[in-house]
Amino acid sequence: MTLLQLTYAVKLSYYHSFSETARRLNITQPALSLQISKLEEEIGLLLFKRSSTKVTPTHEGELFIEKAQELLQMSEKLKDLPFELENKPSGTIKLGIIPTLAPYWVSMFLTSFSKQYPDIKLTITELKTEAIIRSLKNGQLDAGFISTPIKADGIKFKPLFYEKFFLYISESHKLAKHESIDLNKVDLKEMWYLREGNCFQNQVDSVCIYAKEPGEFQNIVYLSDSIESLCRIVENVGGMTFIPELATLSISSDKESLIKEISGTTPVREISLVTTKISKSDRIIDLLTSEALKSIPKRMHQKPTHKTLDTQLKI
Repeated sequence: MTLLQLTYAVKLSYYHSFSETARRLNITQPALSLQISKLEEEIGLLLFKRSSTKVTPTHEGELFIEKAQELLQMSEKLKDLPFELENKPSGTIKLGIIPTLAPYWVSMFLTSFSKQYPDIKLTITELKTEAIIRSLKNGQLDAGFISTPIKADGIKFKPLFYEKFFLYISESHKLAKHESIDLNKVDLKEMWYLREGNCFQNQVDSVCIYAKEPGEFQNIVYLSDSIESLCRIVENVGGMTFIPELATLSISSDKESLIKEISGTTPVREISLVTTKISKSDRIIDLLTSEALKSIPKRMHQKPTHKTLDTQLKI
């Protein structure tokens, strides 16, 4: 059994096709098939069910691949040994970050991290929470920044900071002159929402139970994963939307009056670092996290006394 065979098995479990996996690995399909067959023969288990349309792991294969992923992550960790021994900040890290956080946070630490650690190659991808967790497990990502809590086996969570929710209201709205807004006085049919399935939207759902029947703007259906897009709709069409605290920091001065605090107990979401239990390089991830947190206002580091919003995700 070799690390190369383990890599082939893990990739095949992800792409579900010998031809596609071979193409991605830049090898021939017969070579891939031969290595998988050799691996199955050596361990005495059938790892994959073959069909004309799809290749899927057997039950035994799923358990084997989970262990194989851990071994591959440990082998990758060995590549960072020079850094661990000599304290030389070099290496690579692949980071996933949710779309409701990335536009506001990444630009705050990207330049400083690049200057501080020029020999660390950082690749950032915007992905939904489920995709980040899946990519962590199959080794495509080293770490992620997501909203928590969520339930996911084999994943470590480290809370980093806490974001309040605010309302962003059209200047023509009848509540626009209020400094803070009581949600009980809001006609939620005037609210613009993110696409269902977004963890931010799941948290919004827990803030308020809103009517599903058509409202004032409901003749227009706008499916979006972008808070920025919803803000532009509010500015030009009307109504209101929810925005996280970091988003308020990038609002231009002429639009700051559209930001309204929510009266009463302010809804708050928790932002966490997520990694697998055997991460590629804890020290490189720690360097990235430390530098990124420097850009977050200190008030947001304090955990609120009341419960944070649930993402309602189980992966």
